[in-house]
Amino acid sequence: MERNNLPLNFHITEKDGCTIFSFPGRTKILSTSPLNGGLTTHLSHALNINCMNGAYECEMLGDTYEEDLAVHAKLLGIDPASCTALSTAAWTELCAVETVSFQDLSVTAAVTGGIDSNGMCPGDPSSYYEQEGKYEMLPPGTINVFLYINQNLTDPAMVRALMVCSEAKASAVSQLLLGSCYSEEPATGSGTDGTVIAADMDGAHTLTDASGHSKLGELIGKAVIAAVKQALLKQTAACGPRQFQVLVRTSRYGITAGTLWDFYTEYIDIFQKYHIIFSRASDLERTIQFHNRTSNLVLCTSLYLHLMDQLRWELIMEPEAIREGKRLMLYGLHWRNDLFLQNAYPDEAWQIPALKKFSLKDQLMFLMIFYFGLDQQPI
Repeated sequence: MERNNLPLNFHITEKDGCTIFSFPGRTKILSTSPLNGGLTTHLSHALNINCMNGAYECEMLGDTYEEDLAVHAKLLGIDPASCTALSTAAWTELCAVETVSFQDLSVTAAVTGGIDSNGMCPGDPSSYYEQEGKYEMLPPGTINVFLYINQNLTDPAMVRALMVCSEAKASAVSQLLLGSCYSEEPATGSGTDGTVIAADMDGAHTLTDASGHSKLGELIGKAVIAAVKQALLKQTAACGPRQFQVLVRTSRYGITAGTLWDFYTEYIDIFQKYHIIFSRASDLERTIQFHNRTSNLVLCTSLYLHLMDQLRWELIMEPEAIREGKRLMLYGLHWRNDLFLQNAYPDEAWQIPALKKFSLKDQLMFLMIFYFGLDQQPI
């Protein structure tokens, strides 16, 4: 299958679950791939390889990643010396393509992506250590960006374009509030992301600047952000509605139905004193799921989580964060009529000694369980 409505000298075709990007004209390419990576001017193709090989797990077809990509290229009928390639566990058929233009300048971004199992933030704990070219396979989850620019770029501009492209990808992921799988940080991508940037060497102009202030930088940012969001939507349904859930927002902090049940049983005497009674974990989970998309709860919890982020980033002090977080939930979470969580229980409930010792996270779990107990309170 071949895609239409693409710029001249740039073609996209699908074959055997992989995507082939072809450049009939002279093309300067900057690639993060181990196969003909770096800056080149002799390549005619870029490949997006589905590494699943029709199976449920990624399987290397060579002793190294570079050899694996070369084998895939040969299977697609392409000389490995004439191409660069990236691999992914995402379905390449779900590739999102976005083109933005200004006068005779156009930028096309083609993206596949899914980071639910491998999302990360720079500085997260690592997954492997390379030694003599050997390393273990990572969990599937990759955002691959293929960027085509219909004008020639100087070498420094190519590198700058890569910077802007990476920033745009991180921006798109963070705007969806996707969390890291390895820390409490918001994700900016996955640990296996790759990028290929191609510029038409026979374009009408040679551009020297791809900074964020330039029109080229603007177009790169717009194309990549739109394509990354569309790719994540296609692959994993990542979008506003999916993210508008309490348990989705709290997951990167390890706050789940299971950990809330553990917290409940640890402080069961306090909760039962105020008639918050869940006999089984399933009872609490059923209540959580009932309120999982309650807009008032999602909004207040999201604001509270941002306090936790700012505390971790050392932008605010812990006493103030705990005080204002408590105030946010007590006077922000609606109970009934014009009353809020604070009105649903005796004042002494908010002054118990244990509450004063809680961390910011513990306080949130404590107040969430009080909220989930509202249905048990007398009207």
